[in-house]
Amino acid sequence: MPHAILLFGFHDRTSPRLLTVRSFYEGKGKTVVECHTSAKGGMRKCMDLVRQYRKLGKECDTVVVTFPGHHLVWLAWILTRFPRKALVFDAFVSAYDTLVSDRRKIHPRNPAAWGVWLLDFVDCHLVDEILIDTEAHKEFFSRTFRLHPADITVLYLQAPETFRPDPHHKHVQRHTCEVLFYGSYIPLQGIDVILKAAAALERQQAAVHFTLVGGGQTYAQMRMLATEWKLQNVTFKPFVPLDQIPPLIHDANICLGIFGTSEKAQRVIPHKVVECMACGSTVITADSPAIREKYRDGEGIHLVPAGDAHALAGKIVELIKQTPNPSSLPAGSLGG
Repeated sequence: MPHAILLFGFHDRTSPRLLTVRSFYEGKGKTVVECHTSAKGGMRKCMDLVRQYRKLGKECDTVVVTFPGHHLVWLAWILTRFPRKALVFDAFVSAYDTLVSDRRKIHPRNPAAWGVWLLDFVDCHLVDEILIDTEAHKEFFSRTFRLHPADITVLYLQAPETFRPDPHHKHVQRHTCEVLFYGSYIPLQGIDVILKAAAALERQQAAVHFTLVGGGQTYAQMRMLATEWKLQNVTFKPFVPLDQIPPLIHDANICLGIFGTSEKAQRVIPHKVVECMACGSTVITADSPAIREKYRDGEGIHLVPAGDAHALAGKIVELIKQTPNPSSLPAGSLGG
């Protein structure tokens, strides 16, 4: 298989990003082979990948380090020198941008932050091609890590096949508008903005209920906010498997994207937006250059300023008012 592509890493085999990368190469007529490890610990992962590569590498002319693979690029670079093979890195996001700028787990002046920036820089310069998710992200990588734009390829995220409209789904009849958010609790999501919008709508006695599915970095803080504000219109639920998400989307009247104000939030198109749009649902998310690369405001998706809880609450009310009888709405029937 001289034109085969080797996917190299410890990727989640069900992740939308991996499915996107696989689909990209299969669409080019390439055979895709996986060199995948589920071993625990960095050294064991590396040893397992080297062992598999010795068996599979001969069949491939291109090696793709899959996301998240920032700590594996150096190993793939060594393995692809003799004989020489093309090396691609599906960066997807910058480690520095994620840990330092967005999640703020490392202070910018901390020497560890410089190390993370250097990791990104070296990774990008070791490979022949970088895969990224939006044009906005491409511009960021090119500027920040001094890369030629021609070396960066944009692959827009695709929704898995399970995220599609379901005409046979049994819609729930209710007297409230059901609003759904699912995802990890990181600053980029802007969950505090969602809670502020919920508080505003509760003060207005609007017939709106929010279900927030997920957990993570800011989960405890968000639960404290909801308790402090005595929110009765918000239900928190833990993470659920990916295959259980589509029914939740179909049950909701409105699905939410992200509302964070970080620079990274302006450069990404979230999984949930792609997936909810693929399901034919009504989506509200923050306006950004990245979102406008793929979607148009008012065409199934509705954009509000990032960080603006008042605008989010107002958009929910606006969508409800566009429906003749919102008190008896079946799920998925609002606006768009």
